[in-house]
Amino acid sequence: MHQPRLTWVLLAVNVLVWLAMTAWGGSERLEVLIAFGAKFNPLIVEGQVWRLLTSIFLHIGLMHLLFNSYALFRLGTDVERVFGAGRFLILYLLSGVSGSLLSFAFNPQLSAGASGAIFGLIGALGAHLFRHREAFGRLGQRRLWDVIGVALYNLVFGFITPGIDNLGHLGGLLSGVVLGWLLGPRYTVVLTAEGQPLVVDRSDWRRYWPGLAVAVLVLLVGTGLAMWVQADTATVHLWRGQTALDAGEYARAVAELERTVARNPRSADGYFYLGVAYSQLEQFAQAAQAYEQAALLAPGALEVHWNLALTYAELGRYEDAIAQMERFIALGPEQAYLSRAWAYINLWQRELQP
Repeated sequence: MHQPRLTWVLLAVNVLVWLAMTAWGGSERLEVLIAFGAKFNPLIVEGQVWRLLTSIFLHIGLMHLLFNSYALFRLGTDVERVFGAGRFLILYLLSGVSGSLLSFAFNPQLSAGASGAIFGLIGALGAHLFRHREAFGRLGQRRLWDVIGVALYNLVFGFITPGIDNLGHLGGLLSGVVLGWLLGPRYTVVLTAEGQPLVVDRSDWRRYWPGLAVAVLVLLVGTGLAMWVQADTATVHLWRGQTALDAGEYARAVAELERTVARNPRSADGYFYLGVAYSQLEQFAQAAQAYEQAALLAPGALEVHWNLALTYAELGRYEDAIAQMERFIALGPEQAYLSRAWAYINLWQRELQP
């Protein structure tokens, strides 16, 4: 058995990164998560593939950190004792990256956390117990079923609970099973010089390298395929459209945002920013159509009604502009915007007077 040291190092790294994020502005803030390397599909598509690794050291909020830290402590110490520091680190990192990759391929939402790597440890421990189920006897078989039960419970919980990146969990678990089988100890009994039986690990690092090379190759190919698929998704086009708006490239923004709503007709953000882009190009009829779609999809969005009211006014549709501004007021804006809203309404009412 090996003394678990790397588990403590990983725990310390996770805590230090979380403290740095908190000092930077908060571990739950989108801009902080992106700055520290969360899994954010549009930037991975742009070439920031390292996010598949860095995201496994980030946690969104204190409870996320505490839950994963407890799981890493309980599982990490066990797996490191069995596999040793080197194999444990390979398991942890590759399982974490595998979880990030599966999430990147099929989940458009930003995500972060060590859960994929932790599920990889569950899979590796399960593979180890299954390999030696007869040698470990009834106690080992009971523990194997416990590990299977923990994995199934957490996967089912992840599927029925909103906001959990269960694809990351599944990717980590599958990778952990495969890597655990490839890298796991191979126990055998030998006799000492005194004729006493001794259990030894017959593992040979030279036998691991082909399997590890294949695993890395699969990850590289999978990353390339996922980048190709994700490059034409609504999430990526929305990000590109917002970036073009910030850069003042309004024609390019329109092209990207048109692709956004074509791929996801339920994207209120896509229609809203498309309206902004058309407004900047002074194409107010098209802007009004985009804002109207955004208002249907997100009727409680203050900025949608505000922009739609101003766009109607640009088109001379003052009654419609007043109606939209009244909806804006009904949603309870801040006092500064409330005063401006009434000022616009009074202005447009004067425009309607004969």
